[in-house]
Amino acid sequence: MTFVPKRVLATASGLFLLGPVLPPLLALVDGAIRAREGRAIRPVPLPPDPLVEVVVPAYLEAGIIETTILQLRTSLRRVGVRHRLHVVASDLDTATAARRVADAVTVTGRVGKAAAVNAAVQASGADVIVLTDANCEIHPTNWPEHVLTELRESALVSANKRERGARDSLYWMYEALIKKQSAHESLSVVGEFLAFRRQDFRPIPNVILDDAWLAADFHSRGLKVVVSQTLSTIEDEADGPAQWDRRVRMVEGQFAEGLARVPTLLKSRTGRYYVAHKLYRLTLGAAAFWVAAGSLARLLPWSLKPIVPLALTAAVTSYRGDRIPPEPLRTACAAIALQAVPVAASVRLIRRRLRGDTEGNLWAKVAR
Repeated sequence: MTFVPKRVLATASGLFLLGPVLPPLLALVDGAIRAREGRAIRPVPLPPDPLVEVVVPAYLEAGIIETTILQLRTSLRRVGVRHRLHVVASDLDTATAARRVADAVTVTGRVGKAAAVNAAVQASGADVIVLTDANCEIHPTNWPEHVLTELRESALVSANKRERGARDSLYWMYEALIKKQSAHESLSVVGEFLAFRRQDFRPIPNVILDDAWLAADFHSRGLKVVVSQTLSTIEDEADGPAQWDRRVRMVEGQFAEGLARVPTLLKSRTGRYYVAHKLYRLTLGAAAFWVAAGSLARLLPWSLKPIVPLALTAAVTSYRGDRIPPEPLRTACAAIALQAVPVAASVRLIRRRLRGDTEGNLWAKVAR
């Protein structure tokens, strides 16, 4: 009797395909939900000539940190914003290079990004803090002007993110589209660029996803969090193994930290959209994919059953390696591999918990 696998295949496929369209479906009822919710707390006005401090946490970035700081300074000077460029270096080589161009350099040792940010913000006297990475470019070049404009109405401003490379091009297109449909307010921030008033900052605990923690913390206090449709960052795509490890680490953070916030997130429109956008696809969506794959294999004749596991293995192996297949295989391999990321993240998280690992928030890094 094959009707049970067919039914399971149909149900699982439907649940998987629901993931990408769930946020737009939620947006259809956005107006009715918003009408029943209060507005975010209006932010405190900035002074007429605010001091902007750009904080760049950096580890093994000696080869690029000078260029990054000079680019940031050029943009800030072009707009005429009072500014301070502060590098928080976790290694001496990066600190030495940064001292040639930055206004301030703090050496912390390998303590993680959250601790580096905490040290810089707590020592700052600026009105506005901008967090960015050493390896990304910020667009447009007059981004300081856009940041100050958006901070008039918002408490935490994030950029959109793009990567140079073909491995995840469809993923980034989808992310940009979904964030655009979120009615501007969104918790799907990126750590490559965040801006906020220093007075609104609270120290970040030892977490994997410091950017997600900041967004959730601001949102929990009724402060408006937005992903700008004007600002974007771009950086080079990592190689296959590094890209895989980064994806697994981010999903591990969502499992370890994001899932615990779901009851609170479901109480607000912005939180519900985040659950639909991020957490559904990483949990029910990914589980449904593998159930559908197993059901499909069960329905095939014995001679064809190996095709399913072999194809899935090849797709994941291709994504994790350095060889990127041509289209349309490239997009298919990436889509399949991204369903394997939650599985790998779950295994890694369980292993960490069993070992009692408290240093898992630090990860391998290739020097640049």
